[in-house]
Formats: sequence, structure tokens, C-alpha cells
Amino acid sequence: MQIKTLEVKNISHYARGSEETPCYNATVYINGKRSIEVSNDGRGGMDMQHAYPSIEDRCLVQQANEWCVEKFGQHTWEHGGKTYSTDNDLEHVCHQALYDWLDSKELKKQLKTKYLCVDKDDTEDKEFLVAWKRKGNHTDDWFKNFLKDQQPHMVDKCLNFLPFNKALELFKEYA
Repeated sequence: MQIKTLEVKNISHYARGSEETPCYNATVYINGKRSIEVSNDGRGGMDMQHAYPSIEDRCLVQQANEWCVEKFGQHTWEHGGKTYSTDNDLEHVCHQALYDWLDSKELKKQLKTKYLCVDKDDTEDKEFLVAWKRKGNHTDDWFKNFLKDQQPHMVDKCLNFLPFNKALELFKEYA
């Protein structure tokens, strides 16, 4: 099978079951077709990856892993002064999709109850996330006017008023 697209969908996360690794399950769609079930029991082991019985290609999991490594290359990080790297295989792609999904879920939850903005500490030249609790009588227009009057440097960096993908990017960076 020629893999053109790979998407991770139907993610379910079980926080209470997550000990050493995330306890979750998800479905991998290849070329728009439900193809692989992925799960982890949260006890520190690798993900379990199984092609659906209806899939005729029994090497599909291996092909998906190879495709991910080819498409996404290596993941590199430093720890204790040493540099490490590993292939971005299907497990890494699924974990990244899980973390993106969890971050997205958390951001949506916070945007319902707070106004989140990126502020800058000029003395340390650092940016960070600040939050204002939404109050019943405060509308979005009221808060925009508040920012214009009191914090004009934050007007363009209020996550509530940005496209969701941009807000999520800033949330991941500063939260």
C-alpha cells in the first residue's frame, strides 16, 4: 500500500491509568481509511499497534512506522550534557497527536473561563502567559477595550481573539 496521508483520530486518554507512559488508545487512518488501532496501558511499555482485521496488508504497521521515519526523520534532545536522538516512528507520531489533543482540550477549557494573553517582562526580556478570570458582566468587547486602555501591548496577543491554531501554538509555548 502506498501511504499518502496518516492521521491519528478517536483519541481517548485515561489520566488515572497513566503511570510511566500515557494510558490511551487511538485510531490511525491511512489514506483516509481506518487502518491501525494504537493503545498503551500506561505502565511504561511501548504502544501496541494492530492493523484492523479488515486490512488485507499484514505489513501495514511496519510500513506506517517506516513512512513516519521517512517523513518526520529524527527527534533530537539534550539531557545531562549529552545529545540523544531517536526515529520519529508511528509511536512518536501518535504520542505527539495525543499531547496536541490534550493541549487543545486544556486550552478550550481555559478559554471558557479566562482571558489568556502573552505579556512581556522587559527587565528579563521574557514572555509569559497571564490570565484574567472572565466575569459575568464582562463581554469580549469590554475586555478588548480594557486591553487597549490598560495593556495595549497585549491586544494582538490575547489568545481568546486569535485563530485557534495560533492560540494553541502560543499556549504550548508559554503555558
